[in-house]
Amino acid sequence: MSLTFAVLVDGENASHTEYASLLEEVEKYGTVAIKWVYADWTSTRHCNWQKILHKTASSPKQQFQYGKDASDHALVMDAIELINNNQRINGVCIVSSDGGFYSLAQRIREKGLHVMAIGNERTPERFVKACHNFVFTKNLTKAGVAKDINTLLVNAYMRCAQSNEPVYLGDLGSSLKVLDSSFDYRNYNAHSLKALIKDKPNLFKIIEEGHDRCFISLFKQQNLVKREDIKGVIRKLDINRGFGFITSEYGDFHFKVSELSDDNFEEGSSVSFNLPNFDKGCQKNGSKSISVLNIMSNI
Repeated sequence: MSLTFAVLVDGENASHTEYASLLEEVEKYGTVAIKWVYADWTSTRHCNWQKILHKTASSPKQQFQYGKDASDHALVMDAIELINNNQRINGVCIVSSDGGFYSLAQRIREKGLHVMAIGNERTPERFVKACHNFVFTKNLTKAGVAKDINTLLVNAYMRCAQSNEPVYLGDLGSSLKVLDSSFDYRNYNAHSLKALIKDKPNLFKIIEEGHDRCFISLFKQQNLVKREDIKGVIRKLDINRGFGFITSEYGDFHFKVSELSDDNFEEGSSVSFNLPNFDKGCQKNGSKSISVLNIMSNI
């Protein structure tokens, strides 16, 4: 069943620094249709929320502090109205570590809707157990906008591959829009997403192609002989998704985290690595990423 979420945030309990990451987490499970954040926005204590609310197109819900937990009560009342009157919404994500939302989570579940929550490790167990799935904020992947098209494409691919592999091209397109709503293949001189993918044969491989269907996978170098050590710098490292990129004088290279020799690497680390069938005379091309092997520290 496809899930359409209302994300309801206790802005006086949750952190604005984690908000973009938690939205990305919810989007792994379905589409986010509603993003409401509750707080007394007249208080200067919540001024740091403004920028992220604009950036994520979220709606601030004003609730004056007429008494203890006034914002919590407003959130609960809106949630009850949503699950009873909004037919589009079949999933609710409560963002708070306050155990007082236990009864709301239980009510949503009894209504037959999917209930998710995100909070810290101090969240009372009764609230955690009332949800279909509860995500601790410590496990959120830091959200960020990809700086180049290769990183964006791999990010989108990895999101899709978590549920099924090879990846259907249509699902990849949807994932790209989730990560970057301004994504448009025409920005990269391609007449379609399929054409953009085909223009990166060293990054993706077409597994199955038909008139109306196309499946792809990440290009994997197998049974190839290592020929030469090359030096470079890790410019992107995503441990949670298991991939990264290295910049070198010969271009941009893709790698799996499993190829790192130990756990002490980070973005900016100087490394040396092996590239199968590498030809030093090849034309430098930063737009293509070739998988590399045996990444060692170059310090």
